[in-house]
Amino acid sequence: MKRIKFILYLTLTLLAVASCKNEDDVEEIFTGKTWYMNGLVINGITSSEETKKFYTEEGQGAYYITFASSTFNGQLSSGVTFSGTWEADGKHQTIALHLQQKASSSLVIDKQIYNILSNVTSYSSGASFLHLNDKNHNTLRLGDFR
Repeated sequence: MKRIKFILYLTLTLLAVASCKNEDDVEEIFTGKTWYMNGLVINGITSSEETKKFYTEEGQGAYYITFASSTFNGQLSSGVTFSGTWEADGKHQTIALHLQQKASSSLVIDKQIYNILSNVTSYSSGASFLHLNDKNHNTLRLGDFR
């Protein structure tokens, strides 16, 4: 009987440990890196025409976001900057960006990016990528290198 209880206890313990989901370390994911924009998904369609702008001569010094412990700043096209505060939940992979000012730009790509940043609700990440997803299922794709 003791042996059956032990096996049952061990099985339940293993199931409990296996069903636990690890929590993301949001400080490690977001802070200390400059994340460069390298793709957009708008209405389920990868925006390749707009994404080409990230790799132009003008885009080389622009289209990035940098996170500090509770603040962020970034740049869209040349001279169009944005900043604010952020908070993220590593267990549920949610994020909220609180932009301080409205970025003014006439470029469609800048408006699309700013709209995603204004409405971001979740993220997904890996070793060298970060995807910011808005409530309309649009995605801003970022990488930690150019």
